[in-house]
Amino acid sequence: MVKLFCAIVGVAGSAFEVDIDDAESVSALKDAIKAKKPNDFKDVDADKLQLFLAKTDDGAWLKSKDLLRMRKGEIPNEVESRYMNEELEDPTDKICSKFPSTIPDGT
Repeated sequence: MVKLFCAIVGVAGSAFEVDIDDAESVSALKDAIKAKKPNDFKDVDADKLQLFLAKTDDGAWLKSKDLLRMRKGEIPNEVESRYMNEELEDPTDKICSKFPSTIPDGT
C-alpha cells in the first residue's frame, strides 16, 4: 500500500491523500481519486482524469516550496513546465512501475 499526495492543478487548498496498493493500475488510481473527491470530479469520468508525476525530466521530485505554491492555487510557468511533463496515460500501467519504493523528502 502506498500513500500518494494529489492536488487539483489551479485549485487552492486541493491537496489530498489517496491510499492504493502498488500492484494496482493507473486506472484503479483514477477510480480511487474520483471516489475520494466525488464533488470535485462530479462531471468528470474517472478515465478522463489527467494525472502527472510531480517530477522533473531528470527525475527530481516536486520540492516542498513548489508544492506550497501549488496548494495556494498558483501554477507558475516554471513549476508547470518543470513538473507537468510525464502524464500517466496508460491505464494498464502498474503503480509500482511509476513510483519508486522510496521518495526522498522534498525539502
